[in-house]
Amino acid sequence: MSPISNSTLTNLILMATISTSVVSLSYDSPDSLIPKYQATYTHMKSIAEWKDNAFNTLPDYSLPNEEQVKIQTIVGFSHLVIANSTDIDSEYVDIVNENFWDLI
Repeated sequence: MSPISNSTLTNLILMATISTSVVSLSYDSPDSLIPKYQATYTHMKSIAEWKDNAFNTLPDYSLPNEEQVKIQTIVGFSHLVIANSTDIDSEYVDIVNENFWDLI
């Protein structure tokens, strides 16, 4: 094993110092990178205030009535059935009329 020379040790310390130092580079940052909007956050001081205000809906939003949604679904389905139905031949109509109770 050869002993480390003085110049090698000096070079090693110099390289370690240079590689770990931080060099600040000056450059201009474009204005498009800076955010222009500011966010504001509110907080409730008590749990009662949070409970009362947590689930407030927007003024222009209303929850749909469940029965109204069901009725609109039935009406929409019936419109689609009527719009997509076709008449059957008269001979089939006569057969169904004659044997209606047997078919049920």
